[in-house]
Amino acid sequence: MKVPLSWLKKYVEIDKTPEDIADILTMAGLEVDAIEEYLPGFSGVVVAEVLDTTSHPDADNLCIARVFDGSEEYSVVCGASNCRKGLRVAFAAIGAVLAGPDNKAFKIKKSKIRGVESMGMLCSEEELSLADSAEGIMELPKEFSVGENLGEELGDTIFDISLTPNLGHCLSIIGVAREVAALTGKSIKHPEYSFVEASEGAIVDDASVIVEDAGLCPRYCCRVIKGVKVGPSPLWLQNKLVHCGFKSINNIVDATNYVLMEYGHPLHAFDYHNLSGGAIIVKTANEGDKFVTLDGEECILHEGALMICDGKDPVAIAGVMGGENSAVSADTVDLLIESAYFCPKTVRKTSRLLGIATESSKRFERGIDPNNVPVALERVTALIVEVAGGDVVPGIIDAKESPFVEAVIPCRVSRINKLLGTKLAVSEIQTIFDSLQFSTTWDGVDTFDVAVPTYRNDITAEIDLVEEVARIYGYNNITTSSLSYMSSKLPDAPIFSFENIVRERLLGEGLQEFISCDLISPELASLSEGNGVAAESLVKILNPTSVEQSVLRASMMPGMLQLISHNVDHGTKDVTGFEIGRIHLKEEKGYREHSIAAIVMTGKTSPEHWGASSNDDADFYDIKGVVENVIANAGIEEVSFVASNFANFHPGRQAIITIGDVELGIVGEVHPTIQKAFGIPQRIMFSEINLHNLFSKRVALKKFREIPQFPGSERDWTVTLKEEASVADVIAAIRSTPSKLLENVGVIAVYRSETIGKGLKNVTFSFLYRDKKKTIAAKNVDRDHTRIIDNAVDVLKKNSII
Repeated sequence: MKVPLSWLKKYVEIDKTPEDIADILTMAGLEVDAIEEYLPGFSGVVVAEVLDTTSHPDADNLCIARVFDGSEEYSVVCGASNCRKGLRVAFAAIGAVLAGPDNKAFKIKKSKIRGVESMGMLCSEEELSLADSAEGIMELPKEFSVGENLGEELGDTIFDISLTPNLGHCLSIIGVAREVAALTGKSIKHPEYSFVEASEGAIVDDASVIVEDAGLCPRYCCRVIKGVKVGPSPLWLQNKLVHCGFKSINNIVDATNYVLMEYGHPLHAFDYHNLSGGAIIVKTANEGDKFVTLDGEECILHEGALMICDGKDPVAIAGVMGGENSAVSADTVDLLIESAYFCPKTVRKTSRLLGIATESSKRFERGIDPNNVPVALERVTALIVEVAGGDVVPGIIDAKESPFVEAVIPCRVSRINKLLGTKLAVSEIQTIFDSLQFSTTWDGVDTFDVAVPTYRNDITAEIDLVEEVARIYGYNNITTSSLSYMSSKLPDAPIFSFENIVRERLLGEGLQEFISCDLISPELASLSEGNGVAAESLVKILNPTSVEQSVLRASMMPGMLQLISHNVDHGTKDVTGFEIGRIHLKEEKGYREHSIAAIVMTGKTSPEHWGASSNDDADFYDIKGVVENVIANAGIEEVSFVASNFANFHPGRQAIITIGDVELGIVGEVHPTIQKAFGIPQRIMFSEINLHNLFSKRVALKKFREIPQFPGSERDWTVTLKEEASVADVIAAIRSTPSKLLENVGVIAVYRSETIGKGLKNVTFSFLYRDKKKTIAAKNVDRDHTRIIDNAVDVLKKNSII
């Protein structure tokens, strides 16, 4: 279920970040799968007001509007018939960007229309990609302030929440708001609404309700509204429904869907004149009966399926879907609004046998609040009158056999504390029950008699109440028993714990852990200068035991090269290992230690094997892959490798590792002269990662990505580059073109030959395109791919890369 944050805030005061709200809800059992930021596909569009309009001198169907955007006035030529003085409009000034047809963005420019200069554009819903079609420009409500960014006004933060079957009471905005209020100690605010009934008439003169089996339909309510005007919903209503995953149909259907999401109570609007005699008869179907639903599909009904019928024919499948024969259309004038409570088992069986699952059936199956039936009906009546007008016929039909009383369940304080391992006081438990809106009576000894609201049909026994106490108190606050032995009461230092995480990752990569001494000779210490360490930063020992251990290492490279040299001398030529240790530097404010993970690879990457197709020596990309895995294990996705020029590394085979503006370390092939100086006859790959910097950028909470629901489409592009050109610059040029479809860009081949030319190389890039909402069309991929390549070529030519 999708829950917009702005809608949630209407019912409960929230002063926490979306991430904090998601964490609170998830820990309480409402699992938040994703937090989505919804932003319309345009920019630079503001709310403006039309000050006045004049006729265009050379065109009868055009006018010249003078609009005010909160700071300046503009003259805009407009062809919409509804452009008039005082109207709040969506104004795209010069420089604004609209999505355009087929999602091809275009920028608004100054233009002349029939000789009159236009300083922008007044937009319709269609031009802003908010609707498939529109008549005239968008009319914004007065609640939208002049000068406000329309994209921000229409944007929202959306929680995608997965609910287990026992959480039917949370299948609404108010239901989730109740949970947030209980978990944060806030109070719930219910919607305010009102309407005035017509002065004449009575509903009993226009409608009647007969329920043949009260066990299958314990409660059925209805109202009649006459003289409505069916049409598009106002923007605010459309916006709320779109954010919840609904498609706007018309103002009547949208109003019922709005209350469905607000209260979690399904409603249905019938065209009153399509109901024979205004009669409603709730009865079961016969085996083999046929019925055509709203979507035009013919269903074969099973015996016992609960149907809503008029005086002659079925008009809806109770709790599942309405019928085509009674649907609201553009010609509808009078309505009969249904609000009912149907037996969950009956709706579930019918839905499964017919293979029809709807937002309505999903809620009826889990059980709704029978006491909310008339409340939801009154709410939707007020909303329909607000958005579609009409006169409400006095009275309401409420067919029920008996009242629906709250269940009273005894709950012992001793039982709660024993099961949870807590020592909660009576007052603390009372506060929790109050926050859940459970009425309680305390016997003064050990037991609460808890009156459970009728919307909480998941609570039937004492153990359910114990679970509610645990949820609201917080599972994290329930302490576990102490271990029989604890080495220390002091917690581990965060960097120490992080080092262990990195160590486990490197061991998992198949590397062996090395240990070398922090003290090295001045000759070895001078190697650090080739890694960018200044000579004055070296820390020298005042009274060393020997010259060979007189300087604290400023880089892990010297010690690791000594280890490689020793192993190669003893016949072990294939070495892949790591060390996590400290380097020491002198700084202006004193001395500082840095925790470093050093990685070294030399020789074959895998053991000799008769079935292996290749057994190459370790190269730059092997060690780069290990580094990337370590960084990814810290939850970091965006990392850059920038070409560097350190003296200790091979030219063209080295890079600085960065995350944003933070430098993590270096990676590359050790310079051949240094390799020979240590007597090592083979290439050596080396990397250093500053764990303090990596720790500062780590993502503590890792989020899993869902597997794509729709297939992608791949394209290749080969481009000839100068030898010194960086592939990263080409990818940056590709990424500089905005695209909603481009998911990934990668390199699949680099080719050099005399045919291409000296100092040149061919690089082949792969592109993956995907539409997250539907199967992608080849023409859309081709259009986006061509646009991206053309723009990339322009950027690369300007930067003299090709």
